[in-house]
Amino acid sequence: MSLSRREAMAAAVGCGLAATASGTEGQSPPAGPRPDPVYVHLPDAIRAVFESTFPNHRCVRMAVRQEKGAAVYRGTVFNPASAGAQTSQVGEESITEPILYHLEAAADGKVIEETPRPVHDPGKLPNPVVAAYEKWNPKGVNGQEHCHPERKSGVKQVGQRSPR
Repeated sequence: MSLSRREAMAAAVGCGLAATASGTEGQSPPAGPRPDPVYVHLPDAIRAVFESTFPNHRCVRMAVRQEKGAAVYRGTVFNPASAGAQTSQVGEESITEPILYHLEAAADGKVIEETPRPVHDPGKLPNPVVAAYEKWNPKGVNGQEHCHPERKSGVKQVGQRSPR
């Protein structure tokens, strides 16, 4: 790609000389999130388990051990979009770190152990959990209706003034 002297000066003044000279000015950044660098060396079955269990999370630690001749993978992940953090006191130090989640998977992709975590997609809940919830909530009541049934029924709430 050749540039005129005027185009080169305009690009340099606009701090875009590198983009203009390389011909990348019309290209958009790659679509989708960048792959986690820790997952790059994992087998496909294990990577799929971690990425589907913790979508959009980043892995900060991956430990691999041999158990009965097969590899077992234990990863520690966090959600970079979450503003949550946990603080603990160790001796005289106060340590704050992002909320971490752990997953342990066998070489065949079977989940061995997983720390409790929020699940926002009901389709990803295990069937026994869904069955227990439906047994606990047979009417299918959602949200704040559990705590404040009077809001739905129109009953006067405490502290509410009567019309005069």
